Amino acid sequence: MINSVKRKREFHSRSKFFACLLTFCAGFIDAYTFIERGGTLVAGQTGNVVFLSVELIHHETGEIEVKLATMLAFMLGIFVLTIFKNNFENSLWRLSSILPLILVCGLTGFLPVTVSNLFIVPPIGFCMGLVATAFGEVDGIVYNNSFMTGNIKKTMVAFGTYVRTKEKTCLAEGIFFVALLGSFVTGAIVSTYLIQFYLLKTIWLVAIILLAFLTFRMVQYIRRRLIKTATQL
Repeated sequence: MINSVKRKREFHSRSKFFACLLTFCAGFIDAYTFIERGGTLVAGQTGNVVFLSVELIHHETGEIEVKLATMLAFMLGIFVLTIFKNNFENSLWRLSSILPLILVCGLTGFLPVTVSNLFIVPPIGFCMGLVATAFGEVDGIVYNNSFMTGNIKKTMVAFGTYVRTKEKTCLAEGIFFVALLGSFVTGAIVSTYLIQFYLLKTIWLVAIILLAFLTFRMVQYIRRRLIKTATQL
């Protein structure tokens, strides 16, 4: 029984490690699109609302359509995944929701600066909406892997509750949210650093990381199926 539970968790796409990995990628992509693709964020839509408002007031209309399209694309990604949410309760199907992000990030690295950001950033925003909806819970803890304001609030609520109640689960929850915040910041820092050397191709690292993780999980899944089949013979 213990071994079966262990094997089940081994392929659990809602692990804390994977949550931190997705959050790292969100920070990485946000820094990339902000620096290299017109100052637009694909994960932090609150920032886009602020930037959009400021640009409207100052009549800086150059990237307004990109920010607006990115916000709508992000919303559409959430909407689409929510409609088909029942189909993504299975761990394998849920993992497949990161495939569009892998493909779009891989393609984006090939596109030169002459290609309008309107054709680049909104598709990434749509994919981020899919991922943000598919992965948002770990061990009963609801979190955000694409924007940090809610996570910051939950960090302090968890630590405050621990001080008041001394419940260790609250302390563990607070530490988890700190790990998420650290992952996002680290992703943004790494992206900013690598952009100095790889420019537009920097986003390939996200595709490589997610593809490697997905491949690893698929190998685990196939291996487990083969073992299960062998034991039934």
